[in-house]
Amino acid sequence: MFIKLQPLIYSLIFIVGLESVLFAYKYVFIISIFLLFFSIYGGKNLGGKWIYSVLPAFFSLSSISLLYLIGLGYEQQIFCILASFMYYLSLLSAYRLGQYERDQTAKGMNMAATASTIFFTYASAYGLYLNFLVPLYYLMLTYLLVTLLVSYQHFSIINSNKKIAWIYSFILALIMSELIWTMNFWPFGYLTTGVIALILYYIIWDIIQCYFNNLISRKRIVSNLVFFTLLIGFILISAKWIPVK
Repeated sequence: MFIKLQPLIYSLIFIVGLESVLFAYKYVFIISIFLLFFSIYGGKNLGGKWIYSVLPAFFSLSSISLLYLIGLGYEQQIFCILASFMYYLSLLSAYRLGQYERDQTAKGMNMAATASTIFFTYASAYGLYLNFLVPLYYLMLTYLLVTLLVSYQHFSIINSNKKIAWIYSFILALIMSELIWTMNFWPFGYLTTGVIALILYYIIWDIIQCYFNNLISRKRIVSNLVFFTLLIGFILISAKWIPVK
């Protein structure tokens, strides 16, 4: 079943936390700390392993950060609803994988939650970097840490060799931290940068997971590179360029 009571309750508490940020913004730090530890506990409690706490923990922090970058009230409400759904998906996948590690549907949910967490983190971190003059190395460290842990969380599910999962996750994290250093010089906003960073992450991430599942092929790699290169080109052409002073 898609609806499970425990993940649903956790998700309802999560959306109440997001709404509290909007109406009691002075207590954002306290709310953030609460949602962080609440998410860590929820992932561990539902999945049975601490590794399942990675997605909900980073997702909660990035959701609050991204919420601060949304200006219009109705957009904030839409964002809260969509974010709570993805939060529910991350907890439901943890719950189902905790029950049966070969649950393919749960792995698909985990992939969707992984992509959402990566995008939310990449976009919100870059948005805070642009708006609050955060040092560049903080941005790179954020990309490095989140990419490392989120990638390991997914790779450890599809590959039983934890050492190999850590190695490939670290390589992917290093690549993304270097890419965001390069993208820092691009004249684009946080959403455009977040989308492009997610696409670049997905290209490498897909190659690694195909390798783990013995599904890697030259045709798939080339088709992905061609398709996503065209997609990135379209995004760059249609995106609003920020004047560089």
